Amino acid sequence: MSSATTLPTRQNLAWPAYARGQFLLSWRVFWRNRRSTFIGFLLPVLLNLVIAAPLRDQQIAGVNAAAYSTIGFIGFALVTSFINLLNGVVARRDDLVLKRLRGTEVPPTAIFAGQFGAAGAVVLLQVVVLGGLAVIWFDAPLPADPLLFLLALTAGFLLFAVLAVALSGLTPSAEAAPMIATPVLLICMFASGVVAPLSSMPHWLQAPAHNLPLAPVVETLRTAWFGRPFGPESWNGGQLPSLDLLHGWQHAAPALLIIVAWTAGAAVLGRRLFRWEPRHG
Repeated sequence: MSSATTLPTRQNLAWPAYARGQFLLSWRVFWRNRRSTFIGFLLPVLLNLVIAAPLRDQQIAGVNAAAYSTIGFIGFALVTSFINLLNGVVARRDDLVLKRLRGTEVPPTAIFAGQFGAAGAVVLLQVVVLGGLAVIWFDAPLPADPLLFLLALTAGFLLFAVLAVALSGLTPSAEAAPMIATPVLLICMFASGVVAPLSSMPHWLQAPAHNLPLAPVVETLRTAWFGRPFGPESWNGGQLPSLDLLHGWQHAAPALLIIVAWTAGAAVLGRRLFRWEPRHG
């Protein structure tokens, strides 16, 4: 067997070890950095406690308004994960870590798999915390369709992870990362139905808001959790009907297609914009 054939084979066999190493490194860096820990883990939980708790005695579309908001903040956790991934990729690029890794036998897919895996593990912890609050404190039921919920969560996470890599190419330095991340954070929080139904927005903004990256994720998470066709609900509207599993997936299909379209667009943008070396270098 030639050496040219042996090297890729060894790399393929070692891929899990490389990915695991990147995962452990990203995991340690995340929890040691107070800023990333606050934004990436605590911010959605604290905002949920401040915003959702006063809504405990209200209803939206037949479900407890506090629980409704809490499931929205599970979607919002994907955005804070995006912020930390964007900061992490840009910082590693500017510190020449990505350039050095690219010069080794570590596959690029293993580099990003480790980073994405660590960010995904943090999101799962937030799901446990926020989901526990919804069930224990806000009297929410257990998820009506766990499979659809996990699919929406995974698809939404991949969307924002790929978007973070893509927008890192537009970020000149780690210091400038908040200039890119903050508008995404604010738009997703206030125009994607995280706290309140999109019907509470001005009529001319509702259609664009439904097609933002986070809005279909939040809508599908709520549909999967409560088993109701969320999307057209309003503060003053009546109770939405219950859905069986088949009709729940049918209702979620258009939202899932929007998520796929955004992910594909982010992937194309990432191939064009992503840099392994500092932009100023």
